Amino acid sequence: MKCAIAIIPAAGSASRMGFDKITSKLDGIPLLARTIQAISAADSISGIIVAVSPEKIAEVKRNIVDKYNLNKVMKIVAGGNTRTETVWNALQAIEQPVEIVAIHDGARPFISTDIIEESIEAAKQFGGAIVATKVIPTIKEVDSDNVICHTIDRSKLWAAATPQVFLYEEFLEAYKEFLNGNIERKSITDDAQIFEFSGRTVKIVEGNCENIKITTPFDWKIAEAYSNQST
Repeated sequence: MKCAIAIIPAAGSASRMGFDKITSKLDGIPLLARTIQAISAADSISGIIVAVSPEKIAEVKRNIVDKYNLNKVMKIVAGGNTRTETVWNALQAIEQPVEIVAIHDGARPFISTDIIEESIEAAKQFGGAIVATKVIPTIKEVDSDNVICHTIDRSKLWAAATPQVFLYEEFLEAYKEFLNGNIERKSITDDAQIFEFSGRTVKIVEGNCENIKITTPFDWKIAEAYSNQST
C-alpha cells in the first residue's frame, strides 16, 4: 500500500542562531524532537526520514530518536551542502511505494496536525501544496538607491512555510528535471520552486500562525514563550 512519508531537513549550519538549535532543548525537549513529534502526530504520515549533518547522525539517533521513542523515524541520512542536496539525499533513501512526500523544516516544531492533514489532501488533489500565511505588513518595492518605486498589493502575497507536500512520483520527476537543468541550485529557497519550475501546480494551504521557523535568538525566545504557554 502506498503511504505518505515526511522528510525533515535539519542539516543547516544555524549560523544566524549562534548555537546548535536542532539538538538544543526547548523547554526541556530538543527542538528536533519536538518537530518530529509534531509530524508524527498526523495519522496520514506513516514514516519519517530525517536529514542531518553527517557528524550528527549518531547523536541524533541516540539522544533524540531513541531517547524520545520517535518510532515513525525510519532513517537518519546525511544532509548535503544545500537544501536541494539534503532533500535529494532523503528522497534517495525512500525504498517502499509512496504516494505523498511531505517536506517539513526541522526548526518548525509548532505545526498543527490539522494543517498537515489538510496539506496532504490538497497535494492529492492538485499535485503539490504548501503551507503559507498571508503577508500582513505593507510591502514596498525600491530601486537601487532604496527609493520606493511602488507599494505591492499584499492581498496577493503569501509567506511560504512548511510542510510542502507533493505527489511523490511527480515530485521525483520534477527534481530530476531540475538536477539535469541549468538552474542555479543555491537560488532555490524552498521545495515548491522545483515543482513550479516544472510547470506543475502548487496549492496554498493557510497555516497556523504559531508555525514559525526558529532561525534567530529572538525566534528562540518566542518559541520558549509559546512552548511554556502551551504546556
